[in-house]
Amino acid sequence: MEVVNTAVIGLGSRGLGLADMYSQRSHVGFDLRAVCDLDRARWEHARAVHGRGLACYADMHEMLDREDIDAVIVATGDPHHVEPTLAALANGKHVLVEKPLCQSVDDAQRLVAAARASRGILMIGFELRATSVFREMKTLLDQGRIGEVKLGHAFDNVSVGGDYFFHDPMRQKAFFKSLLLQKACHSLDLLNWLMGSAPATVYAVGGLGSFGGNAPTGLRCHACGKSATCPYYLDKDHVALDYGAPVSRPDYCVWSSAMDLDDHALLCITYANGAKATFQECHFTPEYTREFWLVGTEGKMYGFYDNPGNFRIRIGRRHSQAAPQELRPPREEGDHGGGDNNLREEFHRRIVENAPAPDALESAYYATVLAICAGESIASGGPVAIPPLG
Repeated sequence: MEVVNTAVIGLGSRGLGLADMYSQRSHVGFDLRAVCDLDRARWEHARAVHGRGLACYADMHEMLDREDIDAVIVATGDPHHVEPTLAALANGKHVLVEKPLCQSVDDAQRLVAAARASRGILMIGFELRATSVFREMKTLLDQGRIGEVKLGHAFDNVSVGGDYFFHDPMRQKAFFKSLLLQKACHSLDLLNWLMGSAPATVYAVGGLGSFGGNAPTGLRCHACGKSATCPYYLDKDHVALDYGAPVSRPDYCVWSSAMDLDDHALLCITYANGAKATFQECHFTPEYTREFWLVGTEGKMYGFYDNPGNFRIRIGRRHSQAAPQELRPPREEGDHGGGDNNLREEFHRRIVENAPAPDALESAYYATVLAICAGESIASGGPVAIPPLG
């Protein structure tokens, strides 16, 4: 198998996990050659896993000048995806950037333009597209199993919102912009893909229904007198995420007055082909799942996803007395329902074959810009037009 030499920019918990995934430790087709992070203490975490010989950099440009590096994984914090991605593309590297692509429409357009001009391939970490359930749903839709899709609805049930986002000192719009952008861009991409069109307009509402409040901004779980009874008490040194081993995380109070990220949102979306969809995200549901409903001219489809891989598809036909068809796509190996491993295989194949995904740039752009425009709609109280990709 042809080996792709990799480098990772950003060594937070996700970056360290991706460094492992895109190395010889996990895949014979990737060889991790270098990592980059401004925090030199993180270098030691990477070297503890990949050996003392792993090249570590504080200056990404110095690392990107290396001719032996073929591909770069960008795993910096959300506000800092743009410059590393642009620099890597300018150096002709293939790039896999973690979601979200960026935090502004202008930057999304800049990144697409840079990718079109580069000899490198740009992909975004939308690993859920690579899971068996969503691949199967898309295949069935393309086969016309429910006719032409006219209406859609998706619901992100995020029971882990309190644990993943609202303990963080960056739990503000000033850092994340919105959880529609940070978290829901996965499902917004899937909704666009399954609807078969680019979003044209969005009207959205959102707010705080459970989290935030009047707690002091500096209150921490480990120093709180209510830690024994609080449902969101966090042991800061043993946090289990939905990828990788337990990690250390901040434990600021989820009821803090500093927390201004919306914990729920509802979107009404119109598409360029005339179809319409709604989307809901809620960070205080009891379950952690994604659900999709699609209504076509000939029937209706339901799809269910969770990380353990309990996938389901149900198809009902109009004008038929037959019971709905139930399908159980298999869970494949790897995190995020097998999507992480499948995305890695696709990234390797496209690099080796020099074959960019036909819709990769459109996928990254429209999911990102839809989330950004939805945030603008929540703020303004009116509908927002989605700038089309030229």
